[in-house]
Amino acid sequence: MAAIELGTAARQLRAVPDPRTSGGTSCKRCGASAEWHRTVRGKWILIEPGERAVGSVPAGKRWRIAGDGTAVNLGSAIPADTCRISHFDLCPARSAGAAAAVA
Repeated sequence: MAAIELGTAARQLRAVPDPRTSGGTSCKRCGASAEWHRTVRGKWILIEPGERAVGSVPAGKRWRIAGDGTAVNLGSAIPADTCRISHFDLCPARSAGAAAAVA
């Protein structure tokens, strides 16, 4: 979804977020605030604001934001205390079944 939105932004000459500063925005589906970050693979992901306790986030859903603004998926690594999570995993506008797997 992010690639489609960013491709559309480029065609419409809208600014694409700078990965170092993130792109504060709101989700088109639910209206919640989130930030766009580029991943290490060059894709874009919408990240929830704030940090979460590692124990509350399943392995594979844990993210860190590097100093240059790049979102790094931690996979099964267990950071010491906190991590970030994708808004796509928490969006209340998603189907109930998919959201329950992350909550």
